[in-house]
Amino acid sequence: MKVMTYQLKFPKKSDYSHLAEILAHPRLSAKYHQIIEASASAYFETSGITRWLFIKRFRVALTYLEKIDSSENLLDAGTGIGFFLPTLSSLAKTVMAVDIGKYSLRLAQTMAKKRHLTNVIFKCAGLTNLHLPGKYFNSIVALSVFEHILPQNLKSTMTLMSQLLTPGGYLIVGFPREGSPIFKFFQRLERSLCRSHITRALKDERRKKYATLGHVSTANQIIQAVKTQFKVISVTDLPTSLVKLYTVMLVQKL
Repeated sequence: MKVMTYQLKFPKKSDYSHLAEILAHPRLSAKYHQIIEASASAYFETSGITRWLFIKRFRVALTYLEKIDSSENLLDAGTGIGFFLPTLSSLAKTVMAVDIGKYSLRLAQTMAKKRHLTNVIFKCAGLTNLHLPGKYFNSIVALSVFEHILPQNLKSTMTLMSQLLTPGGYLIVGFPREGSPIFKFFQRLERSLCRSHITRALKDERRKKYATLGHVSTANQIIQAVKTQFKVISVTDLPTSLVKLYTVMLVQKL
């Protein structure tokens, strides 16, 4: 594997139209729930371990991309508001950014236009029904997305991811390690101390205007599905292998 050096580039709140207003008044619009789903809240509204994990997963993914140096055509699966796009667009010839959330994708497009990311193509779609050319992408990045896919659909989704990749292509997948007592402890602590308004906003009746699937697949289910189509190259547990709150895997098409 050839090792390159890439720079991690994060968007700013000012790169997104109306984002500051929505974050300031989360109960005024159902759009806030798409922002939560897209993990934007974790970066713009938190501190401590939650924000560190949010940033660290991108750093680990970038480290993997440096190792494989295989990103001529790259798919950002579940791009959200496009947080990784400024980085990905600088190291790939073309980037396809896919997300099922229409409002999140509009925010990503606004940011990309403002930052002049001219090699990014956007597509609104779910990962279970993508209609894209096969054997086209050299690598796929999918951070915090597969936990939103129903367990019975995970295997077929991994088959689709494999079909989209060129021979020997790579998938970078990241997911939370939910279910463990330590994860639940940190989640409750963070929400009560830093983001109590999220709990209140999730009870808002306007949430019905945007029904999220939430996290429906476990880490073990995701790992098992990944291994049906890919061989594991590297695994990084965050913050440590003893305290697993989030995992990022580099896997290669069989």
